[in-house]
Amino acid sequence: MKIRDIYNVMNELAPFDGACGWDNCGLMCGDRDSDVPRALVTLDADMYALESAVRNHCKVVISHHPLIFDALKTVDADTPVYRYIRKNIAVISSHTCLDAADGGINDLLAQIAGIREPEKLMLDGAALGRYGEVSAENALEYIDTLKNRFHSDRADYILSRPVRCAAVVCGSGGSALEALRDCGCDTLITGEAKHEHFVYAENHNLNLLTFGHFETENIIVEPLCRRLREMLPEIEFIPGGRTEFIKRR
Repeated sequence: MKIRDIYNVMNELAPFDGACGWDNCGLMCGDRDSDVPRALVTLDADMYALESAVRNHCKVVISHHPLIFDALKTVDADTPVYRYIRKNIAVISSHTCLDAADGGINDLLAQIAGIREPEKLMLDGAALGRYGEVSAENALEYIDTLKNRFHSDRADYILSRPVRCAAVVCGSGGSALEALRDCGCDTLITGEAKHEHFVYAENHNLNLLTFGHFETENIIVEPLCRRLREMLPEIEFIPGGRTEFIKRR
């Protein structure tokens, strides 16, 4: 099997042209015609993932966050791009296209949040969220339940009213608060938000619950591995193995 086979399957699962215009998805580096017996699936194409790929003899890393996001002016020995190329390890990144895709991160997030019959929440011209009714008679118990499901050791929140209809946006989704009223939601569940977003939630009688950027997106690694194994059984797909990123105490 070739790297192009993985590229084509990822494009089928989460079409790259479904990404936001400001995003960078697809093949970040590498040769599409290289053989690939083993691949690493991870949230970040960072040095941690590179070391894991080398250790597990993987020829390609499939990441959510792009290896190359902002324009590069130099590629010296200290940059991850240089080191991936030097180790001859390709990187395929599916960022907002995987957020928006059917069966992608936000569908999984909606399932974890207990949203019934989720509908797509359009942001930046893409389906970057989901929303629908939830059963959360006790909001604090609901927050604790989500903490456990996300394997998060923290929850920052503003509770202004009962939780009845929630929207989910993985990662950094605080700016989605302004879209909540249009879909009749009272609650936004996301990974992280700025202080100004918490102020906005309180001022507009909305709920804002955050559980960590890593925690609300790393949930896709194992399910994506399973789907790739089903579609490309000739290749061994290995989860990145990282269960936490930012340390807290």
